[in-house]
Amino acid sequence: MSKVVDIEDTVTLRTYCHSCNQDITVPVSRAIIDNAHSYPVSHAHLHGNPSHILILYVDSQYHIRGTELSETITIERSRKVTPLNAMVLLRIPPRYKRTAMAMLKLHQANAHEVATITGKKSKVESYYLGSLFRLGYLERTRIKNYYQYSLPGLVS
Repeated sequence: MSKVVDIEDTVTLRTYCHSCNQDITVPVSRAIIDNAHSYPVSHAHLHGNPSHILILYVDSQYHIRGTELSETITIERSRKVTPLNAMVLLRIPPRYKRTAMAMLKLHQANAHEVATITGKKSKVESYYLGSLFRLGYLERTRIKNYYQYSLPGLVS
């Protein structure tokens, strides 16, 4: 059912995927198996087109004792937001500083309101606010056809 190929800190497990109808290789860190609290260890491998998950059950000798298919997956990540302050402003790329300082003054605003303070066009401020959001310095709420940006903790 399975074959093992050792390469340094990784073990490559070979098995058959019934969804793909083909043999596949699955690299697994040795530490995952060696440091397991109990066996078999379950290891999920996302692959294929369309994507699906093959769950492998691996024993302490790196042998696959069984497999299971899952057609769906949910990955949840918490978004870290860094509050703006004087030290953070030093790390922000220079083109975003005026926008960030306007947000410190307003606490909550849309691109048009920030543009009024910075003197830039609303379209430019929309881009800069989106960038500050993606960098993790602002929170964002969709209101009809525009975004309202706010400092962390002020989302209503």
